[in-house]
Amino acid sequence: MLPKTVLLFCVLLTCACARQSATTPTAPPAGAADSDVDAAMAQIRGAAIRRHMTVLADDAMRGREAGTGDFQRAADYVAGQFEALGLEPFGDDGSYFQNIEFLESRLVLSSPELALSKGGAMLDLAFRRDFITRGGYAAQMQTVTADLVFVGYGIHAPELGHDDYAGVDVDGKILVRLSGAPPGFDTDRRAFYSSGRRKSAVAAERGAVGIIGLRTPVDQARRPWSRYLPGLGSAGLRWLDEEGRPFLGYPPMQGSATLSERGATRLFELSGHDLDDLFERHVQGATGSFDLAVSATLSRRSTHRQVRSANVLAVLRGSDPALKDEYLVYTGHLDHIGRRPSVTGDEIHNGAYDNAAGVGTILEIAKAMSSSATPPRRSVIFAMVTAEEKGLRGSSYFTRNPPVPVAQIVANINIDMPYLGFPINDVHAFGAEHSTLETAARQATARLGMALTPDPKPEEVRFIRSDQFSFVLQGIPAVAFKAGMQSSDPAIDGAAALDGFLKQHYHRPSDDLSLPFSVAGAERFARAGLVMGLLVANTTERPAWYTDDFFGDKFAPNAAKVAPPTDAGSQPAGR
Repeated sequence: MLPKTVLLFCVLLTCACARQSATTPTAPPAGAADSDVDAAMAQIRGAAIRRHMTVLADDAMRGREAGTGDFQRAADYVAGQFEALGLEPFGDDGSYFQNIEFLESRLVLSSPELALSKGGAMLDLAFRRDFITRGGYAAQMQTVTADLVFVGYGIHAPELGHDDYAGVDVDGKILVRLSGAPPGFDTDRRAFYSSGRRKSAVAAERGAVGIIGLRTPVDQARRPWSRYLPGLGSAGLRWLDEEGRPFLGYPPMQGSATLSERGATRLFELSGHDLDDLFERHVQGATGSFDLAVSATLSRRSTHRQVRSANVLAVLRGSDPALKDEYLVYTGHLDHIGRRPSVTGDEIHNGAYDNAAGVGTILEIAKAMSSSATPPRRSVIFAMVTAEEKGLRGSSYFTRNPPVPVAQIVANINIDMPYLGFPINDVHAFGAEHSTLETAARQATARLGMALTPDPKPEEVRFIRSDQFSFVLQGIPAVAFKAGMQSSDPAIDGAAALDGFLKQHYHRPSDDLSLPFSVAGAERFARAGLVMGLLVANTTERPAWYTDDFFGDKFAPNAAKVAPPTDAGSQPAGR
């Protein structure tokens, strides 16, 4: 006999907004009630999410920075919650912890220097005012002198006929490159190619020894220079492979810097090139790379030490013998940015919404799933990952060192920074448009009477900026499941509330427990996340990438694909 959790989904899969297409999951047998779904949703309580936030975002956690005892206290709390739910440990040696060895690099703030020279002219740029840098990983003391080559956006995208490296020799050179990607790139390619990690990898492959970044006017307007300064000197992390090498350490790269508007102007005045004209030409999609006829010396000193931090993992075993060895993974990052200098005197960055709220949401989803009489057909891993704030390090380690073969992981639902300050009435599912996860997201939100709305700021390429992207890089369909900006209370402007959080509280000490919290909004959001996961875990067919999808073709070229839906009236974000 099929489990009740299979039978009950006939109603879900035939709801009014569901699409009947090649991408629709196989419908369970007809005639089932969905009382079990209602019972599971009833287990989720907004007040319980708030209680988890109250523990994790308390000053006593001191910002939960990865690699510290503060983070470990948060990890112990989550492990205790998993144990109380009866979830099976899925970490190392029968524990809840997947321990990761990291190399920590911290910049010595008195050490950075950036000097420019052209002919007999010399120009020293001022740290903090003209440029910033971070600690290095190849060595504690790094100094490099080399000629500067401007390489546009630093992008090689052959499928678009775009190559910023055409016509220039960058071997042994320091590259000067723009942030972002050309405006003509579509959302998907912009998301991928604008990644600093991707650009650094391409530069290292071509023999560059350093990178100097220029922020475009768009990025200057989006984030003022002052926002970069409090984080200077904070620890960076790279996990160590079996040979003790830092992953993505880029040993050939001996120096890096990011220039302020003032620093960029001084460099281009020395070079004799018009910076404003350069910005304008590249807005139009030009490549136009060239030698700057300027040499630079970059130097910095870093302190190194080896630290340990852990992903916290638990598993709920599936009930279907044919599917229990396939896994859905829920992720949410447990770390935040710790303590940093602040003009208000409050140095603790509590991370109440980033991401204690996401962790609390997943704990409630885990409670609901584990309390059901019959578990989902597929197994479900709950992974609270470390070091997201250091560059997706914990999820990167998980996907490259998974507790099960990566081919058995069918999908990832990542919950990061849901703003629950008002009764939300919609959900964003960044990345759903790339795979059949789109159908599950639509059906789940419809089940709750909520809308699934497009990414309101696709230019910020948020799909690549959290842990779901680590799964995409391994060819696994994934979404960032986010609270939206519509309010069910007409007296509250949800868009203004979310925008206010992002502008005034994101990565600031004020992201704390004093911010508004909606019990009803938290419940609806978590229930939508639960239903989406149940749909993925119970549908016989595993999620599939759409045909001719950029991410599916790039990272899962040999995987079976399905045609995307053709009904334009229900297109989600990004398509």
